[in-house]
Amino acid sequence: MCPKVTLQYKLEIRNKIVRAAIECFSISGFDKTRMDDIAEIAGLSKGTLYLYFRNKEELFYAICQNSIIDLNEQMSKLFKRKEDLGSDAEKFFINFRRSSRKRDRVFMETVAEASRNSKICKALYEHRTNIFQLVSKYLSQQVEKGYFKSNIDVEAISAGLVALYDGLTINMLLGMSETSNRKIWTEMITALCAGIGQMQELIPSSEYKSRV
Repeated sequence: MCPKVTLQYKLEIRNKIVRAAIECFSISGFDKTRMDDIAEIAGLSKGTLYLYFRNKEELFYAICQNSIIDLNEQMSKLFKRKEDLGSDAEKFFINFRRSSRKRDRVFMETVAEASRNSKICKALYEHRTNIFQLVSKYLSQQVEKGYFKSNIDVEAISAGLVALYDGLTINMLLGMSETSNRKIWTEMITALCAGIGQMQELIPSSEYKSRV
């Protein structure tokens, strides 16, 4: 008699497939990756793979969802105290970059694919919209707490932050060191927070000694 397949087991298999897809897409690109390749990396039969995802487009949607969940989790750890806004920027960059390095490579690669694949274009557009909304939500919460000025354009600042992160991702792909990227991110966020913040002084990034 076959053991009962639990919801937790299904979730673990699904996550394994998504991780395998990220691995394959980041190495071979979306277009050249086959479902067979993903099944092989995941250590599953092709039949099992198709029980969870019908095609690569569905897998890409799952990668987008995975990214939003990760971003939400990382951002929920920020802004506990206004005095920590400067150092939190560096912590966020280190931790989120660590978990999303291959995923970021996938997103950048699929930008070109989106010009030929309407489903991927739609997925990227929805993903970008979700990111803007999530970042805007957290900035709005800081306004409500009194950390940031009430008259700031939350949506414009959110778009700028996403653009900054994307630019640093391109830097990474082109070979710029992550030390340099992290410094650029931290200094820019510290300067931004000082400009829109209600606090008298932010902790300079140079004083943040802990390296995760």
